[in-house]
Amino acid sequence: MSFIIFVLSTLNADSIVDIINNDPTSTWVAVEYHPSIMSREKMKRRLGAYLPPRPSHKLVPRNDLPENFDSREQWPGLILGVRDQGDCGSCWAFAITSCAGDRLGVQGRGVGDLSPQDLVSCDTDDYGCGGSSLDPAWQWMFTDGVTTEQCIPYVSGSGRVPVCPAKCKDGSKIQRYRPSKWLYLQDSQMQDEIIQRGPIQVAFTVYDDFRTYKSGVYIHKTGAQGGGHAVLCLGWGVEDGTPYWLCQNSWGAEWGDQGYFKILRGDNHCGIESYAYTGHFTYPRSV
Repeated sequence: MSFIIFVLSTLNADSIVDIINNDPTSTWVAVEYHPSIMSREKMKRRLGAYLPPRPSHKLVPRNDLPENFDSREQWPGLILGVRDQGDCGSCWAFAITSCAGDRLGVQGRGVGDLSPQDLVSCDTDDYGCGGSSLDPAWQWMFTDGVTTEQCIPYVSGSGRVPVCPAKCKDGSKIQRYRPSKWLYLQDSQMQDEIIQRGPIQVAFTVYDDFRTYKSGVYIHKTGAQGGGHAVLCLGWGVEDGTPYWLCQNSWGAEWGDQGYFKILRGDNHCGIESYAYTGHFTYPRSV
């Protein structure tokens, strides 16, 4: 039975790849990934952002900002790298901790990767590998904080969620970092936040064709809806006349453009401009 499922999923992947790459209007390139990197089943297990319905509208273009902006170029060496959440719906925890870790680094108070495992195991307002709404996850970090990856390493890539630890892996006391405030961002605030303070967390509805993304500006073409997904947004730009958001995924560096992707900007494509959040780290605040 598993072999039949594998064959059917492969045939479907081929059809999606053909549809995308043979479409003269397509703004992106699709590939068939080896199942060890990405499959429909893997993708579904990784979609863990609960996205409530929100009104959709188009972003008003602005002329007071640069046409292209990339946080990695603005703050070289301070933006943390691509990670891999594994077969766990912990995208919400990876996106939030990546946002917080990058912003601490931009402010000269970087402590390296923050711990998504801390949220997955300790945030009792959410569901670990079962996913999370974004508002309570940010509120949890504001109230209880999050520690470093060194203190509580990520171990839930298999889908197993251990209990919240009382001490760091090395036996030392857990120190957690909290934002001075967290914000839900209107679409008109997203670029200002990124250019002034660093990457933000965004979320969007994922369709089956997204798992085949390799390069270019993603615009949904075909495939069923899979679920909600939270990622990091590092900047924006224009490619061959198509405006995009530049995002960092948490599916490892073998997926996409070395772990990154571009998605249509300005049209609230897949809801990408309806679920933007961030935290401000305006002063040292640890627990």
